[in-house]
Amino acid sequence: MAKDGAARLRLRPVGAADRKKLPEYGPLGTGCPAIERAVAALYKGQNEESFWALMNAINYALELDTRVLVPLEAASDQPDGAAPWAEHPVPAEKAKDLQPWTLRTQKGRCYLPVFTSVKMAEADKGTANRPMAERLLASAMQMALDSDSIDGVVIDPWTSSATLDCSLLNGLLHAGHDTDEPGEAELRAGNHAMAEERWDDAMHYYQLSAEEGCAEGLAMMGEMLYEGRGCRKSPAQARKLWKKAADAGDVAAWVALGDDAMVQGKGAGAALRAYRKAQKLCASTPDIAYMPQVCLRVAQYETQYISRKKALAQLAEAKQGFLVRKKEGDETAQSWLDETEAVIRQLLERE
Repeated sequence: MAKDGAARLRLRPVGAADRKKLPEYGPLGTGCPAIERAVAALYKGQNEESFWALMNAINYALELDTRVLVPLEAASDQPDGAAPWAEHPVPAEKAKDLQPWTLRTQKGRCYLPVFTSVKMAEADKGTANRPMAERLLASAMQMALDSDSIDGVVIDPWTSSATLDCSLLNGLLHAGHDTDEPGEAELRAGNHAMAEERWDDAMHYYQLSAEEGCAEGLAMMGEMLYEGRGCRKSPAQARKLWKKAADAGDVAAWVALGDDAMVQGKGAGAALRAYRKAQKLCASTPDIAYMPQVCLRVAQYETQYISRKKALAQLAEAKQGFLVRKKEGDETAQSWLDETEAVIRQLLERE
């Protein structure tokens, strides 16, 4: 690093890193598809439903520890066009104390721009050659909240963009995620008991949750029956409960029905119909509890035959979700992760 006569910090790019064949989930690989789709829908819909779909997508991105690119208030030692800064961002340890580059509106309000992908960052010459830092979306939002001079965040300002003021950022980062819907408390109690392998207690709480009208509680009862945990094993009864939960809109139940269709030998077509229903249901409300499974199954049974690149992107998202869930103590995450990585290897071997 060097300083010029105006004492502005100047940075040189780290240099080209070896590219992995698998695109990672984040701005240097697959971007953040959930946010990008939700922003496009907001422009198309311009209604309350599309606004809440965007909030759900951002919540999902936060759950996945999504990274974004943040432009820096620093000069480059490279001539225009010579340094692909978005592709080779400043390392986090060097960027920690650097000031971000901000945008000002005609009304004098100041916003921190964040980019969900290299493509979005390079869409305008204002940031195409500007040094970038790769940060967690949550930390970029918190940076804006902690600054007295920044009024919010604007996501992908050069294309279809979304502007979030500090009140929205505060709600997204600090609002409680547990709901008070009927059966939710019992569902959480069942999940806790299941994590501790107290099968009888788990089945008891899931039944209470289902009786309160919670479709997820019903789906979890189906899983217990299918595996014979806390009850006598009964795949037939499990299928009935999954169908009832699926009809009530539970995504995981549709995934379970698709998996069971394969076990019963009904074929990939029957399974794919269930996975497509799951994909459609979670399009506006993605959640780390079920979205990684949907990405994996759709990539396995449909996308890989249409677009290898898109399938790898879906698998990268699935892998990221299972890694986060594993870190959070989900004991089922490792088996899902192993399956995802096996599919990735198969796709990469096609080259």
